[in-house]
This record gives sequence, structure tokens and C-alpha cells, in this order.
Amino acid sequence: MVMMSHNDETLKIVYHIFLNFEFNKIEEKIMQHFRILFFLIILSGKILYGQVISGTVKEDITNEFLENVKVTMFNQTTGTIDSVFTNNIGRWVYNLPTSVYDDNQPGTFSLLQNYPNPFNPSTNIQFTINNNSFVEIIIHNILGEVVDRKEQFLTAGTYNIEWQSKGAAGVYLYTIRSGENSLTKKMIQLDGGSSTGGLGVIKKISENRFINKSEAGSHNLKIIYSKNSHLADSVEVEVSGGENLQMFLKSYHSFFTMIDLHNDVLDVMMNDTSYHLKDRHNYNHTDLPRLKEGSVDILFFSVWVDDDYSNYFERANMMIDRFEYELSVNADDIGKAVTYNEATSLNEEGKIAGVIGVEGGHTIENDLNKLDSLYKRGMRYLTITWNNSTDWATSAQDPQSGTKGLTEFGREVIRRLDSLGVIIDVSHTGIKTIQDILEETGNPIIASHSGVRAIKDHYRNLYDWQIEDIAESGGVIGVVFYPPFIGSSNSDIDDVIDHIDYIKNLVGIDYVAIGSDFDGIGNNTINGLENVSEFPRLTEALFDRGYTKEEVEKFSEEILRGCLKKCAGIKWKNLRDLHFVCDI
Repeated sequence: MVMMSHNDETLKIVYHIFLNFEFNKIEEKIMQHFRILFFLIILSGKILYGQVISGTVKEDITNEFLENVKVTMFNQTTGTIDSVFTNNIGRWVYNLPTSVYDDNQPGTFSLLQNYPNPFNPSTNIQFTINNNSFVEIIIHNILGEVVDRKEQFLTAGTYNIEWQSKGAAGVYLYTIRSGENSLTKKMIQLDGGSSTGGLGVIKKISENRFINKSEAGSHNLKIIYSKNSHLADSVEVEVSGGENLQMFLKSYHSFFTMIDLHNDVLDVMMNDTSYHLKDRHNYNHTDLPRLKEGSVDILFFSVWVDDDYSNYFERANMMIDRFEYELSVNADDIGKAVTYNEATSLNEEGKIAGVIGVEGGHTIENDLNKLDSLYKRGMRYLTITWNNSTDWATSAQDPQSGTKGLTEFGREVIRRLDSLGVIIDVSHTGIKTIQDILEETGNPIIASHSGVRAIKDHYRNLYDWQIEDIAESGGVIGVVFYPPFIGSSNSDIDDVIDHIDYIKNLVGIDYVAIGSDFDGIGNNTINGLENVSEFPRLTEALFDRGYTKEEVEKFSEEILRGCLKKCAGIKWKNLRDLHFVCDI
């Protein structure tokens, strides 16, 4: 079967191939017949197609091509089922059984039943228009009141638009109008939606190829797209060959609550006053456009004052000033959270929740009043030491890490943190100091950005018994993305997952979190995790490594349950006593 395209350049290339091909075993007379046939096809104005359909699959948020997506064809005309997979650029090709001719006959105007239906929290509406026209999409409630509408000029083809739950639960009607054509169907919304819900972006998933279906023998296909790390989706199309379909899949990552326990972008902005969160950058690791691509929901902004300064407390307040300024000028995208309810409310509004963590006890300058002041400004965890020891606590880098811990004033600091409801963070903190902290506090503690010492023997990482002690307290370990703590300068995502696996196998998935340390590690990043936009790659790699959806849903859930509820002043014995689902 000969397959040719309408494209003149393609015809030239095909002809050139056959013109110059050396058929040692084929008579020149046969080749002459082929050339005559080739030109007759061109002169006839009818292009012979192989009945081939193709398409691409992309990630819904990042627009990146998706590899190894299973594309299952359920042929509703013949009753057969077959499947193909996308290649490394997200493309797939499938052969139908017959040939078709181009005859400029448009497809029909149609509206499919939304999928899934009933739904929560979103559903897809698919429609086909046979002419270039303005298309109006209207959503009504059962009383006939318009809930949402969208109008846009579209070229002939098949389209998909997502509806995110909006308004009360119940029956809704959706109408598509194109010229004089109008179709309406009903859908069932199981739960009420937020004010930010409604109609999404109209996405073209197929060109109208204008096929003469009387000659072609068309096929009604239900095409199901599935990948272990993404939510499966499907589309129903009538094809006759030549169609090019596009599908956008949503990562499970985007459905979970993504929390990063440690980010140092405030230090970047203090040192470069021209660097702002709202602008997308091709350097450093963090800004709002990339946070959105990474589906980050809650970000702990580290207030870290280098010990080269002498005015630690003043410098910390200047950093919080910058934090509050950046949030004020980006209020539509991010907000400050000091309680559990504030964080979840911001997320429900489609905004990122920014939480302050202060890195290094030297910031309080041996003054509990300054600790209180930082709490009032929003500090919701305090890393007891940075690499430098204080007068009252010893760091992990200190040669006396194993023998010298908290002073009496240090114990008083721990008691004050407990009374305020500030999370105690022991990353960077010395071995004996952590032991003393656990003796003093009855609350969960965290290691916001650390690794496993059994894998990489570095003073910043945790021994097994320390991991067990933190888990026993009800706290979590945020796995860091800094290669020297993970493995080597060539560390990749699999090396990060090795640390996650180790903690999971030692104490359970409940005690694993993420503390990337982005913008605190210079250009020394994990291969494949170079900035905040690439968190979905970690989620996908976890699925590829054999993690189940239930495990990934549970991954780091204790952070939102525990740490932010603790910020609200709610006391409990163990974070596991609370119930809330979130993700890395």
C-alpha cells in the first residue's frame, strides 16, 4: 500500500527516493510503470492514503511530550482492541485496515457525553465542528441560570475542554453552539466546587481531514490513554485515516498536595534585588511560573542569615520584609500562611501557601524575646543550628557534635518553641543536641532537609537510630536534593529515591518528606531535578520504581496534617493521629 501526503515537499521526497533506488532484481520496465502510476496519482488530484492515524501525548501543565503512554484502540465498528505506545517525543502511529481518498467532505457537528460522568472534581467535554466559526460553550444549572460561558473562534476539528467543579453539587447542562448548530447534554457534579472552578482552556485534539466517508469505510474508535504516573483519559472519534490527534494527560502529581520543606530563594533575592518571584528565569531554581509548573502547593521559605553577618536578627527581619513584599505584589498567586486553615484555604483558591522557616538558632541572638518576635512575624519552624554552633546548641559540623548538646538556655529555647507551637527542625544539628531535644520536647520534630547516612556518610545526614527517633516522635525527614549529601556530583533522581526507599523501609512511608534546598545549593543540582518545575519528574520516577498510587498519595502527608496543624496551636501526641491526604 502506498502512503502519501498532501504536502508537496513530501511528494518530492518520496519520488526522489523511488527515482534513485537501485532495484537490482526489478526490471527497469516495472519501474517505468511505477513512475507513470506516481504521476497519474498526482495529476488525478486524488491522493491515496494508507489508513493511518497518529497523534501526540503531552503533559497537561508543562506541555512536555510523554513517553511510554499506552494508547489503546477500541474499534467500536469492528469490535477489535489493539494498542500502541508513544515514543520518546510523545508520538504514536496506528494503522487502520483500508485506504481512503481525499474528497473535501467535512465531518459532522457533534457533542459527546462528558467523561467521566458523574464526576468529581473535573470532567471533559468533547465536541466536533465542521466549519471554521465562533463557538460558544455555555454551562447552565438545573434552574437555567448561566454558571459559566466561553466564546472563541475555532477552525474545523475536534476539541476538548475541561470543566472543574463550580457551584453546588447537582445536575448541570452544557451547550455547544457553532453557527446555526446547537447541541445540549447534561452532566452530574457530585460535589460542590470552588469559585475558581469552571471552563478551562479549549484544546484541539484532532484536525478535520475532510474525508469522503462513503469511499473510506470509517471507524468509530474509543481511544484510551494510560500511563502509571498520570490520570487515564479517553476520547471517542470517527476516523477514516490521516487524522492527527492530540491528548493532554494530567499527572497524579497535580492532584496531590506538593510540599517542599526547605527553599532558599529569599537569600537569592536578598543578594540580587532585581530577582523577583513573578518573573520566569532561566537561572537559579525558583519563581512563580516554575512553582506552578511543579504544582507546588505549600513552600517553606527559609530565612537563613550567613554567619558572616553580625546583625543576625536584623538581617532575618529584612528577609521577612522581602518575603512579605513579594507575596503582596503576587497576591493572586501566593499568600502567607501561619495556620493549617490558612494554607488549605489558599490552596482551595488556587494559590500557593508560603510558610516561613528560620534556619539557624543564631538568628535569635540568645534572646527569647527575639524568638517571640520572629514567631509573631510568621516563623513556623526553627532549625536549631546551621553549620555554626551557638552558645546554647552544637551543630553537626562541630567536632563536639557527639558529646556536647544543649545548655540550660538551650533547653529553655526548646520549651519556648513548644509553648508557641513552632516546629523544631534538627537538620544541621549535632548528634548530642538532637538527643537532648528529644528529652526536652514531647512534640514531633523534623529534619527539614537531610539524607541517609547509611547511604552517604556525611555529617549532615542521619544515622538509622536518628531516623527512628524522629519517626518515633511523630516527625518526618525531608529528603534533600544536594548531590554531596545524596551520592556524587552525578547523582540523579534514582539516587534521591534510594534515600526515600531507605527511610520507607526503615520506619515507613509516613515519615518521608521532601526538603529540596533549592536555591541553597548553587548550581550543584540533581540530574533531572534542576529546579522547582521538575517535582513531577520525581513523582513519575516513584511510580516507575514501583510505588503505588496509595503510597504516593500518602507520601509526606504528615507534613500538612501535623506541622501546619501544630502551627495553629493544636496539640497531639503523634502526627499519625490526624487524617489528611497530600503528596510530596
